[in-house]
Amino acid sequence: MSDNRICVVVGNTANTNKYWYRIFRDIKKYGLKVYCINPAISEAEGNKIYPDFKSLPEQGTDLILVARPEIAAGFVNEALNLNYKDIWFQPGTYSEEAAAKAQSAGIEVHDECFMISNNIW
Repeated sequence: MSDNRICVVVGNTANTNKYWYRIFRDIKKYGLKVYCINPAISEAEGNKIYPDFKSLPEQGTDLILVARPEIAAGFVNEALNLNYKDIWFQPGTYSEEAAAKAQSAGIEVHDECFMISNNIW
């Protein structure tokens, strides 16, 4: 299945045994173009990991998936003026502060699993 949406995963990991690496891998298999942000790592299995939104090769992509709630608010602040359309807080990552900021900027907020809601899993 192919999809021309572009996704940014915030808080991805290089550990292939972790849940978030599986999400990254499966989104790519599904056909979405995906970028990852994590200031702590620069690459995962040959895939470039970016330190922040400003470093991404494309701005204002369609959606953001939040992998780590402790960094959600800071990254939402950075993304507010970059024309993102949707933010998905995966189960266990919801941040009321980040969600309120996103909604006030006109970004649609989802508090559910992107993978299940979009029939990827």
